[in-house]
Amino acid sequence: MTTTEPAIGSIRSHGPSVQDLHAAETRVVPPALLDHSYVAQGMADVPKTRYTSAQYAALENEYMWTQTWQMACTVDEVLEPGDHVVYDVADQSVIVTRTKSGELKAYYNSCLHRGTKLRVDDGRVASFRCPFHGWKWDLDGNLIELPAEWDFPHVWQQPSSCLPQAQVATWGGFVFVNLDPTAESFEKVAHKMIEHFSTSFGIENRYKAFHAVKEVPANWKVCMEAFGEGYHVIATHPQIVEFAGDANSEYSIWPDSPYVTRFVNSFGIQSPHLAPISEQQVADAYFAFSARSPRGAVEVPEGETARQVVAQAFRSALSPVLGIDLGDVSDTEILDAHLYHLYPAFAPWAGVGQSLTYRWRPGPTPDTCFMDVLRMMPVPDGQERPAPAPIQHLRLDQSWKEAEGMGGLADVFEQDMANLPRVQLGLKVRTPHNKQSVSFGNYQEARLRMAQRLTDELILEGLQRDGRSQAEVEPFLIPKG
Repeated sequence: MTTTEPAIGSIRSHGPSVQDLHAAETRVVPPALLDHSYVAQGMADVPKTRYTSAQYAALENEYMWTQTWQMACTVDEVLEPGDHVVYDVADQSVIVTRTKSGELKAYYNSCLHRGTKLRVDDGRVASFRCPFHGWKWDLDGNLIELPAEWDFPHVWQQPSSCLPQAQVATWGGFVFVNLDPTAESFEKVAHKMIEHFSTSFGIENRYKAFHAVKEVPANWKVCMEAFGEGYHVIATHPQIVEFAGDANSEYSIWPDSPYVTRFVNSFGIQSPHLAPISEQQVADAYFAFSARSPRGAVEVPEGETARQVVAQAFRSALSPVLGIDLGDVSDTEILDAHLYHLYPAFAPWAGVGQSLTYRWRPGPTPDTCFMDVLRMMPVPDGQERPAPAPIQHLRLDQSWKEAEGMGGLADVFEQDMANLPRVQLGLKVRTPHNKQSVSFGNYQEARLRMAQRLTDELILEGLQRDGRSQAEVEPFLIPKG
């Protein structure tokens, strides 16, 4: 008798899958949540040096951050002519602004004279003037003032004197930029995310109600990956295992949209890591965590599940807050965490009440990064559109709890933050058996491996395009297979 090895990533945890829960719904589940896919990403380890090496960070800066679509700001922050936001990523900087004609543009933030950054702060201006020598450009990027222009006949009124532009796109109330003028359009790169949100989730008419950015003592990939899987819940967030199906989370990779992936964690069911507990215990744990209710405050009737009871309670609580009738909205939209990820570093949540969006960027060294948390809320019916919330900046030594408006989310975030510096330091330890790599799971962490592979592709293509040797990146590459 012969046995066949299971296909890579085909093994799943015991217990109900996300799609099993969808099939048991009594309400219609949005088509986007029925659209799931998995593509094996191999089993090869990922070199640790991708998280710690300044050489590898420089390759990312040169060939990845300069060629990918990144969220720069919200549309509300650049509504009027002259409104602008400075978006810095790695060693690059652009100015996103609104012209007098109402067009959105993104200019490289560098004076064409001697390279001075034109703007370091957000705000509103009538033009962009270099503080060093006074060269000035209008909102359309045309050079309109050059002191001692007689000395610059090779510059003044030449086409090359206009500020060079990055690509710009808008979606879901956000402004995206791509520093590569030849890159594929945002619509093509993000098409799965765009399709899902347009058909199944309402994100229109939202405003930025909260925004905090924190410097984190870990590589940007370490930080991003901590929010890309539910595998860490059992050890990092043990307070939620009684009502979170962590090991049954669903991870989607679509072959026709490789830059968009999704992670779904179901709530209102117990973790498969636990011995069986009652539906009442599941409900009690959920309400104790989310509403600080005493155990037994809400009864699970015979024949019903904790998931159904909790979802109905949240429908009743959220309907008046959101100003919409949630009676026909599915349990999964009410309860579950649906976190999309647009490579490399943009992650919007989907579902009722799921207003969070994450963004990650590299810090000044490979050992630090910046993480943004935004809350995009629906504009209340009949009310004037609120102004976008100001950005709260948190230093390395500050806690998410110091961000006003972060709420109970800060407690969960601080559990994650406690891990990150330990990860960064541990990645530098040289083990006795010389294992200098990270071992990702075949299913639960496949999206993480895939994102790393996409970066390999961009760096290799860039080196080839520039006629540089691939030997520069070979020590950092993920082996095939």
